[in-house]
Amino acid sequence: MSNVQAHRVTRFGAILALLTLASCQSTDLGGMLTTKPTGKPGDEEISGADLRAYCPRVQLREGTAILRTYAKGHDGEADQIIYQATITDVTRTCKYEGGLLYMQVVAAGRVVEGPKGKSGALELPIRVAVRQGETLPYSQLGKLQVAVAPNAGATQFIFKDQQVSVPAPSSQNLQVFVGFDEGPYGTP
Repeated sequence: MSNVQAHRVTRFGAILALLTLASCQSTDLGGMLTTKPTGKPGDEEISGADLRAYCPRVQLREGTAILRTYAKGHDGEADQIIYQATITDVTRTCKYEGGLLYMQVVAAGRVVEGPKGKSGALELPIRVAVRQGETLPYSQLGKLQVAVAPNAGATQFIFKDQQVSVPAPSSQNLQVFVGFDEGPYGTP
């Protein structure tokens, strides 16, 4: 056997020994998957079971990701847009407790000025709804105030609904929607 071959065999043996030792180690992830509350909202305890449990995806309904405001009497005219708000990302967290599924639903996005843009406060009507089959166990309209500065480019926003709670589902049949809701408003 040449020196090069002997070196490769020795190196291979060392790697094999390290892999064998590593496989003998046990890892308890249970403690690592739990966070301790710090007393601030959103710092609740999350267990490994919560991370593995069914947590329905959040979806944007067609036509609800963009909201445009126009100069009075000029709806639909591109050169008359004051603001355009866009939801760019959605997510959620879930926790099961006492027979209920509690969710925090988050939507992030941005507001840009249109050709008729001006500085000021813009109120974004954002609805979170949960559908289970033909029923709607949760639907809530939130109003988010966004301050838009003149010529600022894009103004970022984050909307959170931390109040979502529905009976714990017995199957994976929940749909969660978030999006702009311009009305008319038949639910709160």
